[in-house]
Amino acid sequence: ATHESEMERIVNEFKSQGDSKALETRVYDYLSHHPIKTHRTCDEPYAQLDFEGICREVFDFHDQIEDLYRTLADKAEIPEAKELLQSLLTMEENEAMRLARQIGRMNDL
Repeated sequence: ATHESEMERIVNEFKSQGDSKALETRVYDYLSHHPIKTHRTCDEPYAQLDFEGICREVFDFHDQIEDLYRTLADKAEIPEAKELLQSLLTMEENEAMRLARQIGRMNDL
């Protein structure tokens, strides 16, 4: 719930900055050249992947999202937008670290 409220706060702040059209354009431009894809780490359906295969795929997806946020933050033209996008990047990085810790604990069992 904490992550959802943080995400909601960031999005609402960004909307209030009035730069949403520029963001939409940059997201579209980024995704047209670097589409976010699944199954980059494997060819099998998810149902056939083992635990390690699922982990690789999940972290590859996180890496793609982090690259999107990092690129958008680097190209943001107003400081408020840059700050908000950096917040999204930080939140995504923290989520990936949290998942890594949970996976580490599962492996210890």
